[in-house]
Amino acid sequence: MKDEVNLPDFQVEETLQTLSQTADWSINQMNIPVAWRESQGEGIKIAVLDTGHPTHSELVENCLYGISTTGEDNFLDVNGHQTHCTGIICASNNNTGTVGVAPKAQCISVKVLSDSGSGSWDSVARGLDYCLDSGVDIVSMSLGGSRPSPMIEAQIKGLYELGIPVICAAGNSGQGGVNWPAAYDETIAVGAFDKYGKVASFSSRGDKVEWAAPGVDILSTYTSNRYARLSGTSMACPFMVGIVALMLSKHKKQEQDTGMNDCSTVEQIREHLLKYTMDKGRLGKDNSWGYGVIDVKGMFGSSSNSSKSSSSSSSSSSQSSSSQSSSSSSSSASSQSSKPEFHDGQAPIGLLPWGFLGLLIAILLTMFVISKCTDNDVDIQEPPQSFWDEKYQNDINNK
Repeated sequence: MKDEVNLPDFQVEETLQTLSQTADWSINQMNIPVAWRESQGEGIKIAVLDTGHPTHSELVENCLYGISTTGEDNFLDVNGHQTHCTGIICASNNNTGTVGVAPKAQCISVKVLSDSGSGSWDSVARGLDYCLDSGVDIVSMSLGGSRPSPMIEAQIKGLYELGIPVICAAGNSGQGGVNWPAAYDETIAVGAFDKYGKVASFSSRGDKVEWAAPGVDILSTYTSNRYARLSGTSMACPFMVGIVALMLSKHKKQEQDTGMNDCSTVEQIREHLLKYTMDKGRLGKDNSWGYGVIDVKGMFGSSSNSSKSSSSSSSSSSQSSSSQSSSSSSSSASSQSSKPEFHDGQAPIGLLPWGFLGLLIAILLTMFVISKCTDNDVDIQEPPQSFWDEKYQNDINNK
C-alpha cells in the first residue's frame, strides 16, 4: 500500500543565501559550543531515513551515500527535507553558511520517501534492514504514519537490542497524538519548542513524548546550495540526534582511555539523557515536553568537569582530607547545576508546604506579641485621683 508514511507537515519560513557563518538561535540557546570543547560528534555514524542524499556544499565532507528503497531512479534530495535535517545534525563548522549540532559526525543517506515526501512501510522497512547491517550508531527518522506496522516494530526492536537508538519526530498534529514510529516504546520521540521557550502549537502531544528540542524557525541547509528556516518536529528530531551524537562520541573517547563505556545500550543512553535533563512545564514528565530539555552545558560543562575530578579523587587512595573536601564541594556544585528548572509560572508542588509553615509561624508570633502586651504581669500605672496632686496644690495656695 502506498502513502502509508509521510513527512510530518512542516513549514518553510524563508529561504536565503548567506556568505558568513550564522549559527542558528538553537545552537546558542542550547549551549552547543560548550560541548564542542570535548566532542563534535567524531566517530559517530547516523542513518538518516528521509527524502534522499543532500548535495549541499556544507554537507559534502560529512554525508555518505547509503541506499534508496523507493524504486525511483533519482537518489538525490530534490525535496529539501533531508538536506535540512542533515544540516541540523552535521553541517560543517567552516566559517560559512551555518553549522550543525555535531559538525564532525557522519550522516548516511537512506532514501525511503519519494521526492514528494511520501512512501510505504515496506520502503521504510528495507531502509531499517540496511541500518541493522551497516554498523550505524544512531537512526534518525523525521517521518511518520497514523497506523503502526508490526514489521517496523520488529526491526526497531532489533536495533534496540543492538544498542542503536532510533530517534523520531513526534509529529505535527498538536493534540492529535504522537505518530508512528515515534509511539513505539523502543524509540525516542521528540517534540518541538521555539526560541521563547514555548512548546510549538503543532508539536504532537502524548505520553510517548520523551524530550523536546528546538523545532521552530530553524536555520539549516536547503536545496540548490541555499539555506532555509523551517519549522516542525522534523527539525527537533535531528537536533536531538546531534546531541546524542555528541554524547556518544564523548563516551567512545572515554572507552579508548579506560576500556569502559557506560553508554552502550539504549537504556543507558536514556539514563544519561535523564541525568542531564531540565524539567519543563509541569513538574515531572508531561505530554508536551516529555521529561524536558537536555542541559548540554551540564552534560559537557561544570557537571562533566566535577565528575571527572570526583572520579580522579576516588581512584587515588593517597588523597588528603582537604582534597576529599574539595571533591565533595565540586560534587555538590554539579548536583545543583543539574537540578530541574521550572517554567511557565508553575511552582514546584514541593515548595508549597514550606510556604504554609512560614505563614503559620508568622501568625503564632503575632499572637504571642499581642498576648504579652495585654498580659497581667505588665505593670500599668493607675491614673491619679485628680488632675493636680495635693503637694502641688498647696504650693500654689501658699503663693
